[in-house]
Amino acid sequence: MQTIKLNIYGMHCTSCAFNIDGELEDTEGVKESKTNYAKQQAEVTYDSKKISVDKIVSVIRKLDDKYDAEVI
Repeated sequence: MQTIKLNIYGMHCTSCAFNIDGELEDTEGVKESKTNYAKQQAEVTYDSKKISVDKIVSVIRKLDDKYDAEVI
């Protein structure tokens, strides 16, 4: 398992953070996602054999066209 931190852009409320966490945690290869609205960041624990960082970012972007993410 690996953990990455991401800056998240486009969140406007705490529900956005919950939605991102839910979507990521439903994605195969992601073990846990902790998104913090106040910090505009997410910490994602994932299995690099099952999912790539690019795919994690893609999942966030596809959730809402206002969201963007980059690895810190």
